[in-house]
Amino acid sequence: MKKDEMALMEQSRKKISIKSMYFNRYLLVRYVSALFFFTNIYWLISLVMSDSSLYIIPLILIIVLVISTAEQVKIYSKHTNNAKYTKFSFMTLLFTNVFLIIPSCFSSSFTQLYPFLLNQEKSKILVLVILTIGILLSALILNRLFRIKHDEDKHYDLIKKYEEAIN
Repeated sequence: MKKDEMALMEQSRKKISIKSMYFNRYLLVRYVSALFFFTNIYWLISLVMSDSSLYIIPLILIIVLVISTAEQVKIYSKHTNNAKYTKFSFMTLLFTNVFLIIPSCFSSSFTQLYPFLLNQEKSKILVLVILTIGILLSALILNRLFRIKHDEDKHYDLIKKYEEAIN
């Protein structure tokens, strides 16, 4: 192999490394999005099988998550610090989880939202714990997105050090 080809391959490898590092700033965001996506899929299936008309709630959340996922895929080819659809998605998830806490405490609305669960205190506590975890995860991701937007995350410092080292 000629020296020019070797230099070209090395340059291409460095570009791909940097591109992957920028993409990996959103790694936790993608994992949490997948968790919310599959949780809402299961909730949607359970509501549809129970003939509940409230299946629209997880359906809307799934649509919002799909839009966010499309943005995440696009970020690999064209890096951006401002993932606005992803931010909107996690804001929607946060407010939905907060909103669902109150109806989950009352028996009549609990049976409509979760017809696949027994209407008892243990089930309500389980649902409240899951909603609280959803709120915390959404807040964590919104914080992560804020840090990425303002280049305050740890990955950004590592990327800059790597860029300095290879140049």
